[in-house]
Amino acid sequence: MEESERYLGGMYSPMQLALNKWKIGAGIYVTDKRLVLTGFGGDMDVTLKKIVTGSGRKDFVPANLTPEQNQAIVKELSAQSPQLMSLRKDQISLLEMKPPPGIFRTGHLKIDLTSGESFQLIISKKKEYEYILSLLQSFKPQALQQV
Repeated sequence: MEESERYLGGMYSPMQLALNKWKIGAGIYVTDKRLVLTGFGGDMDVTLKKIVTGSGRKDFVPANLTPEQNQAIVKELSAQSPQLMSLRKDQISLLEMKPPPGIFRTGHLKIDLTSGESFQLIISKKKEYEYILSLLQSFKPQALQQV
């Protein structure tokens, strides 16, 4: 964890996101240096709400965080990294986003790594798609491709 790392936002959804199509329920959390993915049961929202007391929202905007709260969130994401998939910005070669085309069809975030591996986050609702797209535009716009 670097002192200058800044939390950009994130979310967990037990119904609208799935990691690699296997189990419904996934999360995505983004700092300016890392992309953190969680699978089923990896809901960090409750933990993050404890750090930012008094917030009833699921995501935290950096402008609303004190430097101490930001540092605590980044530290928590780092502490949980062994159980989560934590990808550094330089490990990612492509972030491909496809919007959900309709009610019963899904979109996705496909993450291609420089190592040749790839991961897919299934996205079933437009609201979640738009939020994740805005996070990725702040994270690594040069690797972002919309299809």
